Amino acid sequence: VGVIVRGSTLPNGLEIRQTRVPLGVVGMVYEARPNVTVDAFGLALKSGNAALLRGSSSAANSNAALVEVLREALVAQGVPADAVQLLPSNDRSSVTHLIQARGLVDVVIPRGGAGLINAVVRDAQVPTIETGTGNCHVYVHSAADLAMAEAIV
Repeated sequence: VGVIVRGSTLPNGLEIRQTRVPLGVVGMVYEARPNVTVDAFGLALKSGNAALLRGSSSAANSNAALVEVLREALVAQGVPADAVQLLPSNDRSSVTHLIQARGLVDVVIPRGGAGLINAVVRDAQVPTIETGTGNCHVYVHSAADLAMAEAIV
């Protein structure tokens, strides 16, 4: 953030610079995996943005615990705790409010399956960064049963 990527000076003396700047408030809508809570906020923080996170109800308790730890860590580093906030996941209206919060949310990023991504892109009234459908990673230990690993993949 703040780095000048490239630039030039025109013959009339006008300087043109492309500078990396934060987007602002990033809304992230994602499905069940609580690791996305930390991953999404880490990327938002690294790029100078605040994050509104909306995970699934199936991981509500885990997401709440993770966001509480993130907020405590922010305060310990002199960063406002509200740089990360977790939206309620007990009903879908919080997704609707997030993706229609023009003037409050600068961009929404859906992460997950095709249905979630398509719904957010279709219904959003704020700019949306459309991602591909989720990747599922499998790590195979060198001593693992490779036939079983292949079946899992």
